[in-house]
Amino acid sequence: MRQHKQVALSLERQHLKHIKSYYRTIAEINLRLGNIHRSIEYKIDKQKYQYATEYVNQYISYTTVWNIKFVYNLENPEVALLQIFHLEYIFEHEPKNSFITERKQLEEQRKQFSEVNPYKEEQIRSRKQEMLNYIKRRSEQSSKIINIQKPEAK
Repeated sequence: MRQHKQVALSLERQHLKHIKSYYRTIAEINLRLGNIHRSIEYKIDKQKYQYATEYVNQYISYTTVWNIKFVYNLENPEVALLQIFHLEYIFEHEPKNSFITERKQLEEQRKQFSEVNPYKEEQIRSRKQEMLNYIKRRSEQSSKIINIQKPEAK
């Protein structure tokens, strides 16, 4: 009986150690992705990416994608995934020869995230498409508002 209890406690400790390691890894990824964001923040036209930023910020508590803080955000795999999407979107719309170091760092973090990834590939594709649809919808809404505000030339 005593031996069973020791085995159960040992398994519980291993499980807790694994969980702590998982969240520590997610936090490290989020911190590194945050560093990439901070390194490019003043080198890009943030207005150009306002809808992508708006989408991601909906899922970040009490702060923004440009300045992620708080343990809840740092240990959240969804925040890491959305930071990856945000950076990918920015780099897709910037010249290929810019941010070479940051692009490599993003690729490293993407690989590390895929190793601990709690999401299925289908979920990731769906979530990224959701973000792209949001950006498109917001851009179209903005275009309509601008067109309404412009007086017609007669």
